Amino acid sequence: MQVDFLIVGQGLAGSLLAKELLRRGRTVHIVDDGWKSAASQVAAGLMTPLTGRRFTLTKDYPELYAAAKRRLTVLGVFRLTEVYRMFVDEEQRARGLKRTECTSCRPFITRLTARRGEVDGDLNDEFGGALMEGAWVDLPRMLTDIRQELQAAACLTEAAFDPADAVVDAEGVTWRQVHAGAIIYCDGYKSALRGPFKYLPWQPAKGEAVTLRASVADKPFILNREGWALPLGQGVWRTGTNWQWDQLNETPTEPQKDKLVRRFQSYFGQEVQVDVTAHVAGVRPCTADNHPFMGTHPRQGRTHLFNGLGPRGTVWAPLMADEMAAYLCEGTALRKECNLARFPAA
Repeated sequence: MQVDFLIVGQGLAGSLLAKELLRRGRTVHIVDDGWKSAASQVAAGLMTPLTGRRFTLTKDYPELYAAAKRRLTVLGVFRLTEVYRMFVDEEQRARGLKRTECTSCRPFITRLTARRGEVDGDLNDEFGGALMEGAWVDLPRMLTDIRQELQAAACLTEAAFDPADAVVDAEGVTWRQVHAGAIIYCDGYKSALRGPFKYLPWQPAKGEAVTLRASVADKPFILNREGWALPLGQGVWRTGTNWQWDQLNETPTEPQKDKLVRRFQSYFGQEVQVDVTAHVAGVRPCTADNHPFMGTHPRQGRTHLFNGLGPRGTVWAPLMADEMAAYLCEGTALRKECNLARFPAA
């Protein structure tokens, strides 16, 4: 089988890059292990404009958000929704007030509350909060839909991938029966553990999430405070997450499950009964400077990387996939803060 590109991994990065390459008339083949190591299976798929303890606007968010909305709406997986960020203390509330005065932040803040119960009487928001314009992307549906398209076109092999099995030479790349002009690693944190891009400054982090049924009324917005809770309807919620820098595996743990349940319950002012129906874990491919890794290996011209999208992958991925495809197909320059050339190999 002869193709233009062999893509390793069919998570968020690999899926959207494959779509962009196909849209440009290129041929692709993807090898994926059935999402066994895909952080996309654990990610909430949330787009939240102001994040973190300091309640800051994600860099380039307006541009990234507009592109994500445009591209993911076409795929039928983009859902506009509000996010209610409940402040943890007076200091954070003061930051929220300052953000309403910021020209770039103001368009994304719908309402600022001052005290408990202004938005919803069920909530435990003692210090008030900020209601923001956000979005939720149905990642499981998107990955499944794209996988089915690839399978129908015989463009996907379900298998574990070992970089040692890929033969790269001046003519291209050979893996099993696939002969490609180039190989693109979109395999998440696995690239931090083995393969040609292990030299980069990765900072992978494990996260966990649970799906539960709760004895609390559904809310018309996502809840956010040192974590998140996504209402899925009929009393079902998905909630996460945590950050763990060791034990990098896909094994859910009981202590983290209990922690996530307690945090979810703390969002409400009354006792909430929960029944956990699913518990998953995954490892985010985070990077040292919180920017994606995109580009070509410094010594292997047919070996490329599109990875490291990290915790904000849902908002980064659509525009970056388009830019990566343009780089591969048309030779367009990558933005400097994302080009992996910023970290030359030793």
